[in-house]
Amino acid sequence: MGKLLFIIVIGLIVAPPSASTIAPVKNNSILTVSKPVELTWEMLFKVVLVEKYSPKYNMKINVPDFDYTLKELNNKEVVIQGFAIPTGVSSSTFVLSQNPYAACYFCGNGGVETVMTIKYLGIAPKFKTDDYIKLKGIFELNSTDINELIYVLNKATLIK
Repeated sequence: MGKLLFIIVIGLIVAPPSASTIAPVKNNSILTVSKPVELTWEMLFKVVLVEKYSPKYNMKINVPDFDYTLKELNNKEVVIQGFAIPTGVSSSTFVLSQNPYAACYFCGNGGVETVMTIKYLGIAPKFKTDDYIKLKGIFELNSTDINELIYVLNKATLIK
């Protein structure tokens, strides 16, 4: 018994739990469940805007060139915090900003990497401008639709 306990303890020290946990499934198979990545605004700064000609719009537009670390997070579940900026576009869409409204991108005090479109799963709670919130959802990079922000959080839910 002592030897078994020693092996278990050594196993935990040598191979501590990772970001993934293993959960049993009804048919006795094993399902790996990943925890969402804590996304920070500093991580979102890893983008460069490159001017390119767009035949669709018949003009030059700024196209984001995302760092490989951001590309790795594309379509993955993430958690992010920021200031809510209601847009009035729909009851399930708003903007999350690194900065309060008075200092946000729309007021000229930040780059496009400091805001994110939030597409809430269902109808979003009624946030006031500058409510500081924490959300979980599916992170998406946008480099094709100039009518959308470059970062989108789909299927978002409120954590706090």
